[in-house]
Amino acid sequence: MMRAVTGAATDVGRVRLGNEDSYLCTDRLFFVADGMGGHSAGEVASAIAVSTLSTTLADLGSVATDAERVADAVRTANSAIFDEAAKDSRKAGMGTTLTGLALTDPTGHRAVVANVGDSRTYLWRHGELRQVTKDHSHVQSLVDRGAITRAEARVHFQRNIVLRAMGIDTSVDVDTFDIDLEDDDRFIICSDGLVDEADDDEIEGQIRQATGPQDLADRLVALANANGGRDNTTVVVVDFSAASTADSGHTPTVATERPVETARPSKWLAVAAYGSWLVSAAIIITVVVSALTSG
Repeated sequence: MMRAVTGAATDVGRVRLGNEDSYLCTDRLFFVADGMGGHSAGEVASAIAVSTLSTTLADLGSVATDAERVADAVRTANSAIFDEAAKDSRKAGMGTTLTGLALTDPTGHRAVVANVGDSRTYLWRHGELRQVTKDHSHVQSLVDRGAITRAEARVHFQRNIVLRAMGIDTSVDVDTFDIDLEDDDRFIICSDGLVDEADDDEIEGQIRQATGPQDLADRLVALANANGGRDNTTVVVVDFSAASTADSGHTPTVATERPVETARPSKWLAVAAYGSWLVSAAIIITVVVSALTSG
């Protein structure tokens, strides 16, 4: 049985006025969506994407599923975005990228990565960083043809041209990748606000310094902002660990690295305790006074 510990962070950056990114982080669904479109429509598109996935794959916790079902959920979200844009001219042309991970079979240690657009999912395994997804972007097509290098793609003037996005058309092609999970796998799911500002070596440097998934998510968002912060940046980090069936219980668990508040006594309990102390003190004083008087 696979257990997951997660961390997530998002930030508007240093240039943009609003945050059009959305993310989904449940017990078995971990996705990032990067919206695009004027009049806050990008924010609407990314929100529809993650909310539709959450609803469509709501029963994922009780049944094992496969890559096609995850792809169908993404296509359903695509239709929902397209239909919403058709109803409101202010949202015409809105769209979103989407990338992330569905834990499709925790007992069998199986997951599916899905991707549309240029947001990325990375896997950190055995001390090596690997990009699982492939960008659907103009500069990636130039890299594939050998016209430019990956380093040149990061600073290319056409780096923001996306060749595939959700909500632009009635249908969308979805890339899916079946993953056999291993103990201590770490997935980094991010919008292009991170990868446009930081190369893989910089990301790896933060991975090696981080103390846990939440710390890493915070570090990567801070890195993007320190390097310019020209876009919104969202990062979801998922750490998987294998547990025996006896230890893991009936369902997989997800924990976020947030401090647990220490329970504090009720104020009424404190009042009652103080009252009891006053009564006890009064009794002691009475006894002492009586003894002195009788003496």
